[in-house]
Amino acid sequence: MDYSLSQQSHQGGRDYNEDRTAIFERDGTILLVLADGLGGHDGGEIASQALVDAMGDSFTKATEKQLSKPGSFLTLSINFAHHTVHRRAVNQGFNVDSPKTTCVVCLIHKGIATWAHSGDSRLYLIRKREIIMVTEDHVSKKLGREKNAPINRCVGGLENPRPQVGDSYEMEEGDILFLATDGAWACFNPDDLSDYVDPQHPSLGLDSLLQALENRNKAPSDNLSVVVLFWGVKQLDNPDLTDFEEPNSIQILDSAISEESEDENTAQEKFDMAELDNAIFEIENFISELDDKF
Repeated sequence: MDYSLSQQSHQGGRDYNEDRTAIFERDGTILLVLADGLGGHDGGEIASQALVDAMGDSFTKATEKQLSKPGSFLTLSINFAHHTVHRRAVNQGFNVDSPKTTCVVCLIHKGIATWAHSGDSRLYLIRKREIIMVTEDHVSKKLGREKNAPINRCVGGLENPRPQVGDSYEMEEGDILFLATDGAWACFNPDDLSDYVDPQHPSLGLDSLLQALENRNKAPSDNLSVVVLFWGVKQLDNPDLTDFEEPNSIQILDSAISEESEDENTAQEKFDMAELDNAIFEIENFISELDDKF
C-alpha cells in the first residue's frame, strides 16, 4: 500500500523549541514519533531529544517478532526512553527529576496502526474528514477547569511514564494519522489538512498549516509540531525522515550547566549512577530478548 508522510515544527512565541519529531522506516514498517519537552522544567529539550533517539534505537534493533507485538514493543520502548532521559540528564548536569517530556508514538506494521502516549501530545485518526479516534490527554482536571490542567503522566522525572496503548486499527485507503503537540492541536480541526496540505506533496503544506495554527493561538504561542501520514497515497515529493537536529543553543547550555554543576555536587551525589546504569542495562536486555518473553 502506498503512503505519504511528513513532519514539521515551529518555535512559536517561545525562546526555545523543546518539541522533537521523527519518522523511521524499515522493510515497509513505519514508526512515527513526537515529543514535547515540558517547559516548566529544566532540560525539556534534553528529554524530548532523548525520547526520539531511544525510540529510533529500539525500532532499528527490533526483530520482526517483536514488531508483530506492537503494544508490548511500544510500552517497552517508552520505558527504555524514560531511563535514557535519566541517564542523559545526569550526564549533562541536571537533577534526575527535572528533564521531562510528553510523547505520542505510532507503529504501522503490515497495515495495522498501533499507538501509545504519555502526556497531552495527541494522535488523531481521521477517516473521510471525520475524527474517528483521538488519544486521551493525561492531565489532572481540578474544579472543572479544562485549560492549563497539569500533566499527570510523562517520560522522565521520578514517576514511571505509564504509557497508554490504544487499540490497533487496520488502515483504510484515505486514512490520515495526525500527531501533534498541544501547541498544534489547540486550534486544529480536520478540515485544516484538506485546506493546507496536498497528500501527494505533504511537506509543501505543513509549514503553512502550522503558521495558520500559530496565528489562531493566544500569543505568545507554544511550540507547534506535527507528524502526518496519508494512507493509500503515493508520495511525489521527497519526505524528510531525519529527526530534529539539536540547535547550537543546547550546546551552549551544556557548557553553562557544567559550570553550575560544580556547585551542586552534593545534590548529584545523592543519585546512584551505577544503579541507573544497571536499570538501563536490564531494560536494554529486556528489549533485545523480547522474543523469549512472549
